[in-house]
Amino acid sequence: MSSVRSFYAHLPFCETKCHYCDFYSLAADRVDSAAKSTLYKALQKEIQWQQSHLAASLDTLFLGGGTPSMTPASVLEQLLEPILPRVTETTEWTMEVNPSSVSKHTIGDYRHLGVNRISMGVQSLNDERLKWLGRVHDAATATGALDMIFSSGFENVSVDLLCGVPGQTASELEKELETLSRFPITHLSCYLLTLPKTHKMYSELPGEDTQLEHLLLVDQTLRGLGFEHYEVSNFARPGRRAQHNLVYWKGSSYLGVGPSAHSFIAEENIRWKNVSSIEAYAKKIQLEEKPIEWSETLTQDQQRLERWLLAIRLNDGFPSTWLTSDLQKLRHKQLLEQGLLEHHPEQMGMLRLTPRGFALSDQILATLT
Repeated sequence: MSSVRSFYAHLPFCETKCHYCDFYSLAADRVDSAAKSTLYKALQKEIQWQQSHLAASLDTLFLGGGTPSMTPASVLEQLLEPILPRVTETTEWTMEVNPSSVSKHTIGDYRHLGVNRISMGVQSLNDERLKWLGRVHDAATATGALDMIFSSGFENVSVDLLCGVPGQTASELEKELETLSRFPITHLSCYLLTLPKTHKMYSELPGEDTQLEHLLLVDQTLRGLGFEHYEVSNFARPGRRAQHNLVYWKGSSYLGVGPSAHSFIAEENIRWKNVSSIEAYAKKIQLEEKPIEWSETLTQDQQRLERWLLAIRLNDGFPSTWLTSDLQKLRHKQLLEQGLLEHHPEQMGMLRLTPRGFALSDQILATLT
């Protein structure tokens, strides 16, 4: 295995489990202190196992979950001890937080530890919307948390927002974006709320026309505020793209530790996922076994499809030389005429989706592959 320059640690504890969340997470009040201690010991051991596969210096380090900010900085320092020497001044070290888990004391501790980028799950600035989503914070808590984060010295801050939420209006969404942009945030991720058809609230979701309206409004508003729409759901100030996420989107190597974490070794086209259970994860590690649920070596067809899947999501686009069949060339022409695809204005020979194309990227991918 080659030296990997990006590292992810999954800390699954949350204050509560949001009904729309697909990530492996657990409400902290459902896990006793003994179980937490067992997980931390297992996580530390897996980090010790994996650290030998990391490069001498890391490009990115990401603490996700769950809500990593529910874990004290002193515990994180102990967990990450084997890899901290690999963190340099240029390492992008991101930590996910929720507004209600932020305090002046804790956020200062994380900054002192070495975290230099915060990603906060705001989701909405409307208290009614937040209640529907099952969030434990309100709008005032979210803006207060941003004040604390910037007051503590953080300069690289991303926020998450949801659109297509039942009851949400275009004007409400526009005001939320403008309010958030008054803070010196460097990055914003806006995701369309999606629920499985079996979800009890699925029928409350707005129709496709409203969803498209929201997505295009977000694009127009944020680009008007100076953000770059560089990935389907992500916007950044110039030079502030999320470097860790770009590792995923560009098909580069990364190592993940913790329950449900994924890893990928690009040179060998191998991917694996850890078990999504604290108990099973800890037990495997106690038995000196790798906590892997499944692994796969990508076939050439899988590699080709993923190359398309990843490239089409990015504003950098894909080379026109990828269009090899007559059918692909015909569909490419149709997408140009429909305003869903365009020639890249800055990169010769490259094609990219337009903002409307981004909103329909899944359908477009199916037509081109």
